[in-house]
Amino acid sequence: MSEIHPSTSIDSGAYVGEGVSVGPGAVIGADVRMGDGCQVGANAVIEGPAEIGPGCRIFPGAIIGTEAQYTALEGEGGRVEVGANTVVREGATINRSFKEGGVTRVGEECYLMMQAHVAHDCLLGDRVILTNSTALSGHIEIGSDAFIAGFTAIHQFVRIGDGVILIGPTAVRKDVLPYTKTDGNPPEVRGLNTIGLRRMGVTAEIRGHLKRAYRILFQESKTVEEAIGKIEAELPVGREIKTVVDFLKVSERGVYRGGV
Repeated sequence: MSEIHPSTSIDSGAYVGEGVSVGPGAVIGADVRMGDGCQVGANAVIEGPAEIGPGCRIFPGAIIGTEAQYTALEGEGGRVEVGANTVVREGATINRSFKEGGVTRVGEECYLMMQAHVAHDCLLGDRVILTNSTALSGHIEIGSDAFIAGFTAIHQFVRIGDGVILIGPTAVRKDVLPYTKTDGNPPEVRGLNTIGLRRMGVTAEIRGHLKRAYRILFQESKTVEEAIGKIEAELPVGREIKTVVDFLKVSERGVYRGGV
């Protein structure tokens, strides 16, 4: 049975699943679809079009699905999708896409801490953690299992790879390579995210392959293209190495370098 506080405003065009609890003063707008077992705190706001997966926890004062912060906005824009079992803490914000048919997507089992901001058309993978006061501009892509520490501001169109730990405070203007531990202002690769890789079940052998790949990139190659060719020639191209190679092939903003 759902528990809906009498002061809650739920639009007749919204769908709320079974076993949902909604606190006082919360607003759920038209075209919102909320899965079973969600919890919505006091004074939270969810505007549609938005799809909230089952088991999500949305804390007091969080705001999801409001229009993009885009000065040339035309029309209503697109939608927001939040995956199952994601947590959105106090004061965090997620804007919908600025274009019709577009989407801002937060994956499953993510954790957005207090005051984190996800701007229009961002795409977050699964199990992403944004700590307090992380700010994402528009069109950012963040891979699964990434951890972004607090007071980090990321420029629009930047890509953050799978399994990254990015430590703030910092301003990020280039792409951040998968599975790296990166910090500083400007950022610099300090090594592999070894703890994160172990938690993901990546073996010591594959971690060694990743170290070798990044040494090829950082120390032994004059260009990214040369590094890609050498990595593919010298190393078994399993899932993790392929992730690195594919990331390099499509990077448009360049990548931060350093050492492993």
